[in-house]
Amino acid sequence: MSTQAQEMATTLRMNKGQLEIVEQQLSQLERQQKFAQATAKELESYPTETVWRSCGRAFVLQDKDSYIKDLGTDEKTLEEQAKALRIKKNYLDVSIEKTVAGLKSMMK
Repeated sequence: MSTQAQEMATTLRMNKGQLEIVEQQLSQLERQQKFAQATAKELESYPTETVWRSCGRAFVLQDKDSYIKDLGTDEKTLEEQAKALRIKKNYLDVSIEKTVAGLKSMMK
């Protein structure tokens, strides 16, 4: 196997590993988004104006509207992170496809 083919195979393995990590991160972000949405929906149904919010091992009394606003901010941050990861995933997909095509053309 030529040096160029070995380099391409190494690149392919690295890109596949990175792609797997990105997919796991996207999955985790989606779970966090769903959790934030479910929490906000649940909080809106509460009749009280204040709620207890966990803060590490302690709980803090906080205004319900403020907590819902914080959850909305968190959701926006998570969406921005997910967008960046989708871009990276697309780049890795294209890189993998091109590397595979290059390896196939070298083997002919």
